[in-house]
Amino acid sequence: MVRKVVLVMATVVFAVVSVVLVGGQSDGGLLWWRAHEPIYIYGDDAFTPQNGIVSGSGSADDPYVIEGWYIDVSSTDYGIYVDHTSAHFVIRSCVIEKARDAGIYLNSVANGRIEKCQLSLGEAGVRLLNASGNVIEASVIAKNHYGVVMMLGSRDNTIQGNSFIDNGSNGLDQRHLNTWSAASGNYWSDYTGADVDGDGVGDQAYNALYDPHPLMTPPVDWMKVTPLAAGLAGNPVSQAGSMIITSQMPITLSASDPGSGVARILYSINGEDWQQYTGPFTLSGPDGKYHVSYYGIDNLGNAEPATELEFVLDNNPPQTRITFGDPSYSNQAGQWLTSKTPVVLDLLSASTYGITKTFYSIDGGAWRRYGGAFHVTGTDGPHQITYYSQNASGMTEAVQVITVFKDDTPPMTRGKQGMTVPTVAPQSNVAPPTPSSPPASEAPESQVQTEASATTPQPAQSAAVPVVESESPSPTASPDATSEGTPDSSDTSLPAVTVQTQSTTD
Repeated sequence: MVRKVVLVMATVVFAVVSVVLVGGQSDGGLLWWRAHEPIYIYGDDAFTPQNGIVSGSGSADDPYVIEGWYIDVSSTDYGIYVDHTSAHFVIRSCVIEKARDAGIYLNSVANGRIEKCQLSLGEAGVRLLNASGNVIEASVIAKNHYGVVMMLGSRDNTIQGNSFIDNGSNGLDQRHLNTWSAASGNYWSDYTGADVDGDGVGDQAYNALYDPHPLMTPPVDWMKVTPLAAGLAGNPVSQAGSMIITSQMPITLSASDPGSGVARILYSINGEDWQQYTGPFTLSGPDGKYHVSYYGIDNLGNAEPATELEFVLDNNPPQTRITFGDPSYSNQAGQWLTSKTPVVLDLLSASTYGITKTFYSIDGGAWRRYGGAFHVTGTDGPHQITYYSQNASGMTEAVQVITVFKDDTPPMTRGKQGMTVPTVAPQSNVAPPTPSSPPASEAPESQVQTEASATTPQPAQSAAVPVVESESPSPTASPDATSEGTPDSSDTSLPAVTVQTQSTTD
């Protein structure tokens, strides 16, 4: 009788996998995706982390990025729907399958880019309605009823460097207002032309969509992503594919046999002795690759061929360090910087397997994928930087928080007007003039600013008598009178005199 052992992940693992998923090989490293529900974005304000945005500000130099999601839309119409936007954005490295209408739908959208995505097994890979100035490149569009569909008002879009594989119709562009070959053409699996000169480009145009430079081989390989079981959704069809897990993820084996029934299941880890399966088990040991083999035996002794899966164990969370470039300064109050200070996040430790991603947020704003030094802008004063890193297995370091103080205001240096200090005239061989009563029309001498008050006092040996603007008693007061700032005549020390001057011109 036919029996089948199916490897599934326990409920707790599926919950983890729904956040951080799985992959195969890509560009020499492990590619991984995280599961996400269908994404709908209406208007530029809807580019948020809740809608799959991992970084970006929406400008041409810093577009919003939707990256690394696995979306199974077998029960919905679309995987990612972007509606009425003009902000710049990129949909990158997403896997969308089984869409009832379109894997990606762009409605009244400009400045969008779809790259390195796999859009398959649906009604359409991409639909564009009244969309212009968008780019679709380096993606796989496979086994859909329609590949890329240009609908009413869609024009000036560029489709290049893609692999169109086994679609019912690779595309629709009735008015031919879009470019299907720019820097590169596309691969069309139904292209029947020849490449006599062997340059990798067909000698005749692909006339269905007018691609004058059709490629003879796919520029992007289709990594056929098919669920093996509920908990392994996203693994490659090839059972040599690797799933990145931790030691907290139990592995469950189940078997079925419609005849005499299943007697037992045997499994082996890394070629060690076979052992009977009695319940979920985990992998432990140093980080690295592990091979799990298993097979079932029915009650008549019939055994199925052994199946082998490869896992990558990753138990070590990453560690991130924050540093500040110039100009920066720290003291007991904290870390000081300016809007020109580069803020750098370095990985002190990371998984050897897969991609470790770092995210940061400023003042509680949207999480952004770290891609290089950033700056703190806005008003002067305290700002909060929050950051963390996550391995491909889902191991995440504790969120780190630091408060920095932004200071773009230069110091201000001001002269301080000193207090005038009343004083007596220094001793001199020149007798001071005897003051007479001022004319009735003049203000008292103590309220008149004299010419001498506009000059710098000379050293004591000068015969000149400095006159200081002061509210002290008139010089006619008795020499015996003393007050603060008016020393006794027997005091020979010279007080420091602060003179308030006013520039005059003779």
